[in-house]
Amino acid sequence: MKKLICFSLLFVLSIFVFPQDKNYKTTALSFSFNGFNLGSYYGGFGGRHWISESTVLNASVGGLISEREYEETENLDNGMEKNKYLNIGIGMENHLTVEDNLSPYFSSRLSFGISEQYFRSYNSMEQIYKTYSYNLDIGLGVEYWLINRISLSGQHLFNLRYETGQRTIGGYESETQDVKGFGVGFGTTSIMLSIYF
Repeated sequence: MKKLICFSLLFVLSIFVFPQDKNYKTTALSFSFNGFNLGSYYGGFGGRHWISESTVLNASVGGLISEREYEETENLDNGMEKNKYLNIGIGMENHLTVEDNLSPYFSSRLSFGISEQYFRSYNSMEQIYKTYSYNLDIGLGVEYWLINRISLSGQHLFNLRYETGQRTIGGYESETQDVKGFGVGFGTTSIMLSIYF
């Protein structure tokens, strides 16, 4: 156990002690980072691309398809749930170079989402929700290169969200309602790992 701790400390210290002469500001595959667990990038798969010494474009695509069935019992009819979701986002980061390995930045991002939910419950009652969401994220971050091809970024984003769509409730007769929503988020903090190639 002591050897593992010593090795880990030496590895971490070596990253921070030895300066890097050149950072690769090219294209990166990026992930959210939580300890030693990698997660989705803005809710999906994505990356970053430096288009100049101070400007980075980022993009992500995320989605979900799920289905669940409820078996019929003596007292309940069979039922079903279906969920579909697609989210596409693109953003820009404007970087300031403080040191060779440290770069604070301002981030802005637009994303669009489509969501469809279907429920069928007892008495063959059906509900269908179809919504479209429009999101604007604005915030600040800092990128630090651990080595010349790997960086960690920490950022905090504020979010504005507008949602529109329809809800249809049916059985013997169906009726449709318009859906509208608005939201403001004051805190989304994340740490991201980028691997450049």
